Amino acid sequence: MTNTNVNATLDDLVFEHRNKDYGAYELRKTYSKNITRAFWIGTSVFLIGITAPTIYAKLKPKEKIVDEGVILNLKDFNELPEPPVEQPKPEPPKTEAPKVEIVKYVVPEPVENTENEEVMPEQDKLVDVQIGSINQEGNKTESIIDDTPPVEVASPEVKIAEVKEDNTIFTAVEMQPSFVGGLSEFYKFLNKNLKYPSAAQRANTEGKVYMSFVVEKDGSISDVNVLKGIGFGCDEEALRVIRMMPKWIAGQQNGRNVRVKFTMPVTFKLSE
Repeated sequence: MTNTNVNATLDDLVFEHRNKDYGAYELRKTYSKNITRAFWIGTSVFLIGITAPTIYAKLKPKEKIVDEGVILNLKDFNELPEPPVEQPKPEPPKTEAPKVEIVKYVVPEPVENTENEEVMPEQDKLVDVQIGSINQEGNKTESIIDDTPPVEVASPEVKIAEVKEDNTIFTAVEMQPSFVGGLSEFYKFLNKNLKYPSAAQRANTEGKVYMSFVVEKDGSISDVNVLKGIGFGCDEEALRVIRMMPKWIAGQQNGRNVRVKFTMPVTFKLSE
């Protein structure tokens, strides 16, 4: 029977009859102490990290804020020069109009006593004078009239701008050219006038001849060309029919008739 020590720990029981100098026994024996020591060291470091900024802020000496500002001296204001007083501009001297000689106009009235009768002035005395209700000496009216002839200012020459006719050929405009009556009338015109060439019939040639032409400002057709043909006389027939077309409704740009280039196919198809 094994004698068991009452005060023996779990480590003593585990390492009984084993080599305790190997190292593991010492580690298990000091494990709880190491855990406790690490806990307190970690807690101390954590508390120091939290409280250090607060302690530093309290222990840090406060900086003195010096506000120099601007010093105002009332004496400087008292010594400021007074603003100059704007003197009123003297009024230009009034020039008196020259006195004009005035001859009193007398209305002839019948009187009994002719001693104080005012006689109407003679006709030659009324020349170059002003007629009034009193007699006044002064300058003749002829002397105060400016005889300088007026300066004739030549009227500016008005040039009428020459309007140059714009012959630009457009490919896209606000209002495109159109055949009178619409597409239905255009197809009727083609069916009525287009003749299938005999060479194309013999060769069983079918297809589309792509034509280009210019619709002029007056709606007439010009500059007719074959863009892509199929041969066997079809190109020439398409040229003939397009050239004999009646006038179209001209295209418009900014409310004005303009020249517009138009492209369309002419189809040649043999009847089954």
